[in-house]
Amino acid sequence: MTTQPETQDHQIVNGLDITAVKEALATVAAAPGASRAPKTSRVRWLGGFKIKALVRNHEFVVDEPATFTAEDTAPNAMEYVLGALGACFITGFVLNASKQGIAIRNLEVTLDADQNNVFTFFGLSDEGHPGFEHIKAKLYVQADADEATLQAVWDYTIQTSPVVNSLTRVVTIQPEIAVFP
Repeated sequence: MTTQPETQDHQIVNGLDITAVKEALATVAAAPGASRAPKTSRVRWLGGFKIKALVRNHEFVVDEPATFTAEDTAPNAMEYVLGALGACFITGFVLNASKQGIAIRNLEVTLDADQNNVFTFFGLSDEGHPGFEHIKAKLYVQADADEATLQAVWDYTIQTSPVVNSLTRVVTIQPEIAVFP
């Protein structure tokens, strides 16, 4: 994508109205408690290994690969985590580059991950943990900026990524159970 000309005091970069983005950010920043960005989700079992997740006014299906006698109709939860990480990288990179007036022509992120020991999830091992141990993310970009500038945007994107921070920092999880008769 290229930078489009300004129209009525609005600069469009990479399909984003930068003036509107800055106004929206100012509005959100002024709201009490907005920095906490509360999120909610409902996740419902559909039978077998199939699950439906509802987030805001969206829904998506989670399933396991056919090798686990599942229907393989959707990515599994760990694959969604990887996809969410990539989506967060692209969202952040587009936002940060656009705010600097950098036009992006092409953008893609590839992610390769290894789980420490998925067998612990299946009850086949007591060693290690089933979570990701290593994730390699590579940005492929064509943009109207030099490599050093794009590297700085990428570094800032990684540093400020909500998904990166959720994966790399300690998160308190409070599990509860409600049993119905």
